[in-house]
Amino acid sequence: EEASGKDYHLTLVYPKDAGPEGNVSVLAPIGCALLGLSVGEQIDWPAPGGKTLKLKLLEVEYQPEAAGDFDL
Repeated sequence: EEASGKDYHLTLVYPKDAGPEGNVSVLAPIGCALLGLSVGEQIDWPAPGGKTLKLKLLEVEYQPEAAGDFDL
């Protein structure tokens, strides 16, 4: 998050695997917004209270298809 400098480590998962440990469903609004982003791209994300967060994708640590894992 650009304004605060806070880093978030999120893992996009199927809805059944979502939970409080940074596992975000690909069907959740933020999960959908992050899908397809490339490293370095930004999105503006509406936060509570009318604030807008500027989120920047810093790194993709693991992508199953790129690693050849097609049977997850």
